[in-house]
Amino acid sequence: MSEEKKTVLSRRAFLRGASLVAAGGVLAACTPSTPAPTSAPQAEGGQEQPTAVAPAAEGAVIQYWVNWGGSYAGTVWDNLKETEEFKQLIGNNTLELKGSAGGEVTLTAVAAGAPPDAYSGDEVLDYMAREVCLPIEDWVAASAILKQDKFLEGNWTNGFWKGTQYGVPANECFLRYGLNYNSKMVTDAGLDPDNPPVTWDECLTWHEALTKFDAAGNMLQIGLDPYDAMGGSFACVDGFFPAVSWNWQWFDESTGQFDLNNDNMIKALDVMGEFYKIVGPDNMVGMRQVEGQGDWGGSMNAGVQAMIIEGYWSPGERTIAKPEITKYNRVTWAPVPEERRGVKVQGTGGHYVIMFKDAKHPEVMFTIAEFLNTNVACDIIFKNVGWLPALKTYLETVDPSVFTGLDFYFKSIDEATEWHVPAHCPITGFANTQFVELREMVYREKMTAADAAAELQKRCEDEYKASNF
Repeated sequence: MSEEKKTVLSRRAFLRGASLVAAGGVLAACTPSTPAPTSAPQAEGGQEQPTAVAPAAEGAVIQYWVNWGGSYAGTVWDNLKETEEFKQLIGNNTLELKGSAGGEVTLTAVAAGAPPDAYSGDEVLDYMAREVCLPIEDWVAASAILKQDKFLEGNWTNGFWKGTQYGVPANECFLRYGLNYNSKMVTDAGLDPDNPPVTWDECLTWHEALTKFDAAGNMLQIGLDPYDAMGGSFACVDGFFPAVSWNWQWFDESTGQFDLNNDNMIKALDVMGEFYKIVGPDNMVGMRQVEGQGDWGGSMNAGVQAMIIEGYWSPGERTIAKPEITKYNRVTWAPVPEERRGVKVQGTGGHYVIMFKDAKHPEVMFTIAEFLNTNVACDIIFKNVGWLPALKTYLETVDPSVFTGLDFYFKSIDEATEWHVPAHCPITGFANTQFVELREMVYREKMTAADAAAELQKRCEDEYKASNF
C-alpha cells in the first residue's frame, strides 16, 4: 500500500464510522442496503428493547450453541439469565446454551437437519455461504437496536453473504492486533521493556534471549510462538495475520481468486517458522500438552511464554484469569517485516449470531441476539471475559484503564497507519486446516516454504471449485 493510501483516524471518527483503508483498498466494500428500522419500545434509561416477535410455544427450549467454553458459557450466561431484561424476553421458555460446540459438533447437527436455533463461532461464513442460514433482513428492518449506523462498518458488512444479511454482530468484536509482552520476563532476560520489538527481526532477537532451557536441555520458557492466537489465526472472524503483516490480499471475493503462492507468503512461512526451529518443534508441542499451557493465552498466563500476538481481549482475559501476571502486561504494535518498519497495522473483526433455516425457534433467538447488543449484556460480557461488541455507542463509554494494556488498543485507533478486515472467503475454515498442516511441514524442514505456498494455493483452488463457488 502506498503512503498516500494510509490513513490515521481519531477514535471519534472511527466510532462515527469513517471509512477505513485496508490492504488493497477500502476496509469494507459497498454496504448492502438494509431497510430503515421501525421504532421499538425503550427500556428504562432510554435504550431500546429487543424486537417483539411471535412467542415460541409455551415452555419451548431455545438452543444456542457457541464455540467457546469457560467463563463465557458459564459465568457470563449465569449472569445474563438473571437480568430482568432477559427474563422478560424469554418468558416461560428456556435457553439451553451449549459451549465448546464448534467444528464437527455443529456441522454434524446442521447436516442432519437438526441444528440449534442459533450458533456463534469462527466458521459462521462457511454456513452463510452454504445456504443453511436464515436471512434476517426483515427482522433487522423492524429492530431499533440493530441499526447499521450503530455498528463498526467492517463488523456489520461481514455479516452478509452475496448481499443478504445472515449475521448479527455480537459477543466479541472490535480490534485484532497487538504484541502483548511480560515486562518482568523481558527485564529478567536483560532486555528493555520500554523499547519493545516492532519488526520480525527484533522479535526473533527477543525470542532467542527469552527462550530458556535447563541443564538437561528441557525447555523452561519461550519468547514468542508466532502461530499462537492471532499470529496463527486464519478465520473469517479474525483475519490472516501473515497477509496483514506482509500486506497483501490473499483472497478476492469479487473474482474468487486466491493469492497464496507469492513471495510474501513464502517469506512469512520462513520467518515465522524460524521461531519454532530455535525452540525445537517437539519442545513447542510438549509445552502445549501441559495442562494450563495451551495456546490462545494459556502459556502466557502460566508465565512460560513472554510474548503473544493477540487482540484487545487479551488484557481483559488475562486480568480476570491471572491478575498476578497481568501487572506485567504491556502491549505494542504487532510485528511487520523490516522493509515495512514504521507501518502500524490494526484491523477489525469479530463474531456473529447466525440462525438456521431448519431451527425450531430462530425468531426468539433473534431477540436474544438483539439483547446481546444492549448495555446490560455488554457490561456483563466485558466485566466477566473482557470482550467488547461492535456497538459504537457502547465503545464510547469504555474506560480502557480497567484492564492493563487495553489502552494500547484504543490509542491504536488514533495511531494506526494501515487497517485490515478479514477476507470474505467461504472456505476459510478449510484454508486454515491446510495452513496449519503445511506450516508445520516447513518448520520441521520437510518442505520448503516455496513448495508449501504453492501447495496451499492449489488445495484452496481445488476446494473452492469442488464446493461450486
